[in-house]
Amino acid sequence: MLREGTLDDIARAAALRQRAWPESIVTEEGMRHWLAGIPSRAGHTLLAWEDAGELLGWAHAGRSWWHADPAAGMLSLTVDPSRRGEGIGTALAEAADEHLARLGVGTTRAGSLDEPAARALASRRGFTEIAAATVSGVDPRTVEPRPVPAGIELVPLAELDDPKPIYELDLELSQDIPNEDFDAIELEDWRAQFWRSPLIDDDASLVALVDGELAGMTMIRVDRPSGRAQNNLCGVRRPHRGRGLALLLKSHSLRRAAELGATIVLTDNDETNAPMLAVNTRLGYRPYARRLEWERAAGAATSAP
Repeated sequence: MLREGTLDDIARAAALRQRAWPESIVTEEGMRHWLAGIPSRAGHTLLAWEDAGELLGWAHAGRSWWHADPAAGMLSLTVDPSRRGEGIGTALAEAADEHLARLGVGTTRAGSLDEPAARALASRRGFTEIAAATVSGVDPRTVEPRPVPAGIELVPLAELDDPKPIYELDLELSQDIPNEDFDAIELEDWRAQFWRSPLIDDDASLVALVDGELAGMTMIRVDRPSGRAQNNLCGVRRPHRGRGLALLLKSHSLRRAAELGATIVLTDNDETNAPMLAVNTRLGYRPYARRLEWERAAGAATSAP
């Protein structure tokens, strides 16, 4: 039942993960793109649990290749909601832990929805809760774009040719986001994942120019077939904060998402990120779910009882 996952599994794995993670957008196209962009130094592995031709569990694990610490690792685990409590998650976790140990991973990060079964599995595997995020949703058709003040220009990523300034802005803004650790991602790796990518909608993702200078950015993914969208980032450089740029950017991005067919936009923010949570509330976002972030030191994993 437990085996190595392959690219031939991706269509079923994407459908499985979407059922298990309703607060996210998971598509076959997005998964294939993400996997293709993982550098070899990540030592990434895929694991599948299959029963009678039905894919019931999926996991991927490896080094956190975007992190400065080469011993930092990640684990993502999914079990079909209809088959939880049967030991599938434990079997996948044990196999993933063996792989991480072979890589020499010291600290492992994982995420889950705030659910009793997820909490129990994380505790058994030696993880400690380190953060929580509020997942909120809004119908973008209800959001009115704010007036654009003089001296400010909003430009979609589709109209930009050079990825380097956007990459540098992304890394700079991410430093101020709680529990973000994209501190060592190289330009080519970032470009492979996010530039002209199905994970980012270039028509609805915007940068703000203040007197011609890059001052802020919002990135959003729009899955046009399903009418769902997901915020990936919104931030403003420190010298330009306090002027309402985040609210301006998100309001126009949401309107563009609505014009592209989105009827719901989801976002998640660390519960300590009061400024962005306040922006979301003003735009009409309402609670949708709660996500947890877990961390485990090497040797902390334990076997399930």
